[in-house]
Amino acid sequence: FFKCNFNPVCHKKGVITSLFDRILLLSHPKFHIKNIHELIITLTNNGYPLDFLFASINNRIKSFIHSQNNDNTHNKDTYANRKKFFCVPYHNKVSEKFKGIFGVDSEIKIAYKPINSLNQIIKLGKDKLDKFNNTNVVYKIDCLNCDCSYVGQTKRNLKTRIKEHKADLKKLQNKSVVSKHQIEYNHTMDWDNVHILDNEPSYIKRSISEMIFIKKQLNGLNLQSDTERFPENYITTLLNHPYHPTLVSYS
Repeated sequence: FFKCNFNPVCHKKGVITSLFDRILLLSHPKFHIKNIHELIITLTNNGYPLDFLFASINNRIKSFIHSQNNDNTHNKDTYANRKKFFCVPYHNKVSEKFKGIFGVDSEIKIAYKPINSLNQIIKLGKDKLDKFNNTNVVYKIDCLNCDCSYVGQTKRNLKTRIKEHKADLKKLQNKSVVSKHQIEYNHTMDWDNVHILDNEPSYIKRSISEMIFIKKQLNGLNLQSDTERFPENYITTLLNHPYHPTLVSYS
């Protein structure tokens, strides 16, 4: 819906242009008028203002004309002038502030992605993978005896990382915060019910996700240095987001 504040305006323009492109490029010319009429009716029923619709369609038509006129001259430079994009989660009236971070003349452009997407709700009907065989995950281990928890990330099998946590108890020195908590308070971690909070192949994105979930803990065991690289203001915004509960578990 147009009035939804969880998607940037550029995404709403993208809906119009992508549907308009399909009409022009995929349907026979004799159906263009009928299909454009259906497009306008459908989008106005979903809250799109007519002036916004017509402005987007007119801009798309001008873009088509311009691209056709410049096809021959631009073909050689297409690869060299390809834009680079930096993607950030979209939060209304906050994410737009990132737009000028690289400067007007920079080759890098800001792109937005919704915080919530359909693939978080709709899952493919594949055989379920044992969660301990998952790789590239952000995970959370709860304490069985109190409300303490630990958040970590690994690119390897989760079961390998959990084995390392358990083996750390036997070390004579340089024990991890998880081991120190178990020894000092005679507590036990809930090794059988480890939560997978996120799955992300990119190390940088996975590290950012880890820092966010560390901050979301009610009583975390992680060291303060684990999140010192993440801007505190952005963390506060994410924690206050109504669609972000304290724990998001895929286990």
